[in-house]
Order: sequence, then C-alpha cells, then structure tokens
Amino acid sequence: MKDPVIISVGGGKGGVGKSTITTNIGAVLTTRGFSVGYIDADLGGANLHLCLGIKRPRTGLQDYIKGRYKHLNEVAVQTVIPNTWLISGASDILELANPNFAQKQKIINNLKKMDADYILVDLGAGSDYHITDFYAAFPFGIVVIDGFPTSVENAYAFLKNGIIRGLVHLFRGNKELQNRIRNFSDPVSKKGFSTVDQLIGNLEKDYTNEVTIIRQWLQSRKTFLILNMVKSGEDIRIGTRFAELVKKYLSIPLHYIGYIIYSPEIRKSIRAMHPFILNPQNSKTKECFVAVTQNLVKVTQNPYLNP
Repeated sequence: MKDPVIISVGGGKGGVGKSTITTNIGAVLTTRGFSVGYIDADLGGANLHLCLGIKRPRTGLQDYIKGRYKHLNEVAVQTVIPNTWLISGASDILELANPNFAQKQKIINNLKKMDADYILVDLGAGSDYHITDFYAAFPFGIVVIDGFPTSVENAYAFLKNGIIRGLVHLFRGNKELQNRIRNFSDPVSKKGFSTVDQLIGNLEKDYTNEVTIIRQWLQSRKTFLILNMVKSGEDIRIGTRFAELVKKYLSIPLHYIGYIIYSPEIRKSIRAMHPFILNPQNSKTKECFVAVTQNLVKVTQNPYLNP
C-alpha cells in the first residue's frame, strides 16, 4: 500500500476558513478518484465533523488516546462525501486539548499507516506547540489567510513557531542546541536573530553537521498558501507580499496555489452541514476550489514541481 500524502492545514487565526478549505479540497480530491481521510487536530474545539455532515461522531481521537481502541483506524467514521473518512477531535474534553508529546507522536506515527491517498489534518487556531507540532510533523502544509492584517500576522507567527518547533525536535537530547534554536526572535533574551538564515549562520561554526540537517529539513518542506474569502485584487497582492516576507525571514518558500472568492453560499452550506462542493450548481467559487486542488495534486504527486 502506498503511503498517504499527509497535508496539515493551519493559519493561526480562527475564522479564516481552515475547516471549510479542508472539507472542500478533500471533496474535490474524491472527484479526481482519490480516497481521502480527514483528521480534526483541533483537539479542544473540534468542529470539522459538522462541515462533513456528522452531528456527533460516535468515536474520535479521545477514544484512541485513552486506549479504548487499539488502532487508529478503528475510530474513523464515514462522512457524507463518498470515499472519505473522518477521525474527529473533541470539543468538550479539556485534557485532550493539551496532549503530551508522546500522545501527539503516537497519533502522527499511526496516521502514516492509514488507508487513504490523501489525509488532510485540520489544525486548530493559534500557534502554540500543541498546534505547530502537527504542522512540523509533515513535509506538506497549507496556510490559510483572509487578507486582513490580523490574519497575516497570526499566520506568520504560526509558521515561525512551527519551524522552530520542528527544528527543536530534530535534536532531542541536545539541550544547548535546542535552546539556541528557541532563542530565534526572542525579545526577552535579546539573543534572537532577524531571519532563519542568520540563525543558521550563527550555528554553523559550532554545529556543522547539525546545520546540514537543518538545511535539509527546511528544503524538504513544501508549504502552500491559499487566500480565502477574496473580494478584490488587493487581497491577492497581500498574499504575494506575505509569501515574500516568509521567504525572507523564515527561509521557506511559500507556494501560492490559488484563492477562494468570497461567497455567501459557503456560509449556507456550513449551516446545512453539507459540503459546498457537493452542491450541483456551478459557480466561480467552486471553480476556485477545483483550481486550488489541481495545483495541490500537481505538486504533491511530483514534489519537484512548483505550482
């Protein structure tokens, strides 16, 4: 069985439409013949199941973490989208919102064994390590912004913390190196650096081999940018400038794969618990989802291509 392509979907800010993007990209993937798994990694405020037409999942990650089920696939439930399944988080279990690293690693490791062509991991709002550990765990990620300054700022913090968290996990047991990585842009210690390239340059003389590993990890990642709820060309230009900012300061290319124009019909579909893509009517918004997904497939099936 071929390993699934696992893609995290985040952005830092709540309300930018991560769950809507996740739901409808998955739906388009199924129309292209792919099987899709959804993971709601918003472990304290899960709501992806509502977007997928499920009022209350009978099982979820809480059952797996608590040991009620031995295998992760046993807590998956079918969604209203053909050829898809969902593993939900929980919206009412406080301890699940703060899993320890071993629990998260267990989920991450077993996701790679799940039966699907694509697995979309819907992350919660925020940029703390409970969220960014999932972003850092997979080589493919999507960041969603809506063009507002708060969205851009939160998305930058999400990516920055995700990179730092990923680099720290590369060197578990090397406390000194981990602390120097954590000091990146640290205003308290005043030992921070403006860019990841400056951090790497500072580490290079003391950690030659480790810097090679850092560079390889950064180069192995592909993070995609989707602009949501677009109403004007200025929204798209904001996205372009954001990608330039990320490249300059975080040393990762942010691959722009498209935008989703604003549509009140999406809000209606969320209220109806019916994925927008399943609506029979054609629309410009539906065309946007198709185009974005086509770009995503092109790159994830051949990572050497650029969108």
